[in-house]
Amino acid sequence: MTPGGRGRLIACGLALTTIVLTACSEATASGPPPTAPPASTTSASHLDARGLRYKEALIESGIPAMPDDTVMALANGICGQRSEGTDEATILAHLTPMAQFASATSDIGLTTEQVAQVYLDAAEANYC
Repeated sequence: MTPGGRGRLIACGLALTTIVLTACSEATASGPPPTAPPASTTSASHLDARGLRYKEALIESGIPAMPDDTVMALANGICGQRSEGTDEATILAHLTPMAQFASATSDIGLTTEQVAQVYLDAAEANYC
């Protein structure tokens, strides 16, 4: 795969993540959206201890590293849905587009369903 092609795949995956998480947050939103903090101009990680544990659990499971913002959006989306009482099957369905991307663009040897389950299990064990 060419470097440009890989970049386009990554951009598509991030776009899918945005769509999935937006749909999830709109479906479970109960109040006004929180104000986003200003974007950091440094390369330092802004993950707290829980976020770091979640990101490390994903990497240890063979899932390629994601940007910190994506890790946080994923963890917050999953945990927010769980706290609202969303059933596991619905959450896994919301995770499918992102899981398809991770499964297709890496050599992790996991199916889409397995990647989605890793996202969920790691969030519950390390972040929620």
